[in-house]
Amino acid sequence: MRGRVRAFWLIAAVMMLVIAAVACIYAFLFGSIWNRPGGDPQQTVVRFFDSLKAGDYPAMYDCLSDYSTLGLKEEPESAEAQMIYTALRQSYSYILKGDCYTEGMNASQKVNFRALSVRRVEDAVKAKVNETMEQLMAELELGEIYGDDGGYRTEFTDLVYETALEQVLRNPDPLCADSELEIRLQFTDGAWKMTADRALLNALTGGAA
Repeated sequence: MRGRVRAFWLIAAVMMLVIAAVACIYAFLFGSIWNRPGGDPQQTVVRFFDSLKAGDYPAMYDCLSDYSTLGLKEEPESAEAQMIYTALRQSYSYILKGDCYTEGMNASQKVNFRALSVRRVEDAVKAKVNETMEQLMAELELGEIYGDDGGYRTEFTDLVYETALEQVLRNPDPLCADSELEIRLQFTDGAWKMTADRALLNALTGGAA
């Protein structure tokens, strides 16, 4: 009787080991299929940049996992900053580079992003100021140029800068810069979401981030 009991527990133990081994093999073969995220991460990247170009910021922010806003919707107060902001928004363009690489719950997509460079605008305006000043001094009355103290009037210097900026922005193509971005995504809450790193933020703000 004792031998039969031992045989029973031995058979039971062997069966448990077999079931455990089969379960491990089954999980190995089919677990990756069960856990595989759905959707196309590249479509998230396309939706993000298309929404950016269209000024649809809620749709753009919906593609991000770590930011609810980037402050791009807030328009600047001064006329000069508004001119640069408008030119920046109009300059956005992008090209996907290659296929989207996916590994488990993570993905990455290379993007060539083109936008107005704020630094290039500033440099171009500095180079244009003297020419613009000479032009305006030939057109305006002395009282519109100089104050009572003999220095330039604030209104005049503001006009010089604004006019130089306006002339520079008439041809924005040479003022744009290309950025090679690697967009990283994670599958979270049932959807592919982008991670906004410093390189992306810097590109979106024309290098001002």
